[in-house]
Amino acid sequence: MRCFKSSTVSPAYLFHAPSPPQTCSPPRAKKNCARLTYLVRKRGFGLVTGDIGSGQSTAVRAFAAGLDFNRYLVVYLANPTTSVTGCYRDLLFALGYEPPFSKPRLVARIRSVLEELRVTQRRAPVVVLDEAHLLTQPMLEQLRLLFSDQMDSQSLTALVLVGHPDLRRALHLSVHEAFTQRLAVKCHLAVLDLAETTGYIKHHVRIAGNTAGPLFTDDAIQRIFEYTKGIPRRINQVCTTALMAGLKDD
Repeated sequence: MRCFKSSTVSPAYLFHAPSPPQTCSPPRAKKNCARLTYLVRKRGFGLVTGDIGSGQSTAVRAFAAGLDFNRYLVVYLANPTTSVTGCYRDLLFALGYEPPFSKPRLVARIRSVLEELRVTQRRAPVVVLDEAHLLTQPMLEQLRLLFSDQMDSQSLTALVLVGHPDLRRALHLSVHEAFTQRLAVKCHLAVLDLAETTGYIKHHVRIAGNTAGPLFTDDAIQRIFEYTKGIPRRINQVCTTALMAGLKDD
């Protein structure tokens, strides 16, 4: 059954504009895509948040995968709980370099590698840090200092933090003021409303190749929306379960 992947949110729907128009993504998705494109080009810091199941990680990975490989090098880090040193080591491994032992050498190596990528290889690095709501205040400050360049007026890389709404709220605290002022882009993937839920379901059905007519009545979609509260992952799970139950009855 191809219509719905129960644990995966459709990245095409959330961050890109599929066609035809009646099943296109919400206008805010186009804005988010444009904002991230601007962020990457300007080598700024960005924030992407959303409730659990909203698809923020999936959407950012899909966006990153669409960048020109010859112009950008995307580094995806999924576990920020390994401490600052652990993140530095993971970053160097992802960049293809053996990390040195001491923290000062780690910092120096990362900065030199990022500079070489940008200046010598003409590839702009893009660091995507997932589960960023787990970062502590000292870790955020260390990341800001690590990537700062030219007297803190520019960044060595575009940095995209991806996390839950807790991260968004935490960054409003005064202790994070220095980092927050560096954020050039803030995107929040809100839950879908009824119209967007309808479009989301139709989009999944369409890309699955269904040509037999509507699979869900308007009443069914209304009930799905009320039960899932517009959370894409829940919508996927409910629709998959409904289709499997229908198939079993047949």
